[in-house]
Amino acid sequence: MPKINIFCKASVIEGLGHLIRQIHIARELRKQNADIFFYIPGFSTAEDILKKHNFSYQAVEDFRSASTTKTDKSDTTILDIHDTSSSLIQNLKKRSKKIISFEDHGEGRNQVDLLIDCNLIPEDSKSVTSNTRPLFGLPYSVLAPEFENFHLENRSFSEKIQSLLITFGGTDPNNITLDLARRIPSEIKTTAIAGPGFQNMNALQEINTSHICIVQNVQNMASMLFNHDAVFCSGGVTLHEAMCVGTPAFVISQVEHQEEKAKSAESHGAAINLGNSNSWDKNRLPEVFNLKKNNLQEMSSAGKNQIDGKGLKRVVEAIL
Repeated sequence: MPKINIFCKASVIEGLGHLIRQIHIARELRKQNADIFFYIPGFSTAEDILKKHNFSYQAVEDFRSASTTKTDKSDTTILDIHDTSSSLIQNLKKRSKKIISFEDHGEGRNQVDLLIDCNLIPEDSKSVTSNTRPLFGLPYSVLAPEFENFHLENRSFSEKIQSLLITFGGTDPNNITLDLARRIPSEIKTTAIAGPGFQNMNALQEINTSHICIVQNVQNMASMLFNHDAVFCSGGVTLHEAMCVGTPAFVISQVEHQEEKAKSAESHGAAINLGNSNSWDKNRLPEVFNLKKNNLQEMSSAGKNQIDGKGLKRVVEAIL
């Protein structure tokens, strides 16, 4: 039975997307009889999610110190923490046969065995040393298994937007959900998802009207996206999920590295980039709300052309 340690960041500010990605991967690896153990920051929402999926874990204050004093030896170590240092990788190599890192832009990226980044393009592999195998590009976007099936379903749209989804990850640290919910026209049926770490439920419920439905503990994200005409989301995993099922996305990025993803999605015709959370362009909302059937269909097709939902399979196969 292979032993796999997963180091994954999660917090109110950084959200839960990295953890959810690694849980998708870990569940597939567990089917192959892998013994999985997580190391995460002390964040109660993340701990509850791991408990729900029956994964063992340890909360650590610092990944660097944990790599030298608290980790068991393993066959493989997976890192989803960004910006690794050389010293971290060298310490882990003393305890692990293989090191795999996701979206890593630190100096340690050139010392891992496998570097996976769906936000880069294959040509970016020129910057990686020959000892590291890169898997770059949207084919390696890790989504839940059901997205592959929804990707194959045909989409149809009315003459204008009938339904909207608002979802800004597990925590929405910038309160975008609350701001948007106040701006949606009353004729558009809207679903607002409050993630497990959402901090402003009382305020959101206070503005709840007949055209806005608030939901929690969403287990069927692929279906939820598929059954709405468009989605307001950040430039993280949800953007890729929307593209996969052909749901036009209106993107408000919450952290800097999401902005490039939003710009790329817009350049391919799959999204409208509204800017970052501190200065997003509210003046473009009338344009968004008045998109026509042909606009929505073109955005839907553009997204599906970029992401097919098979990234989880590809990544797990590469890890194994």
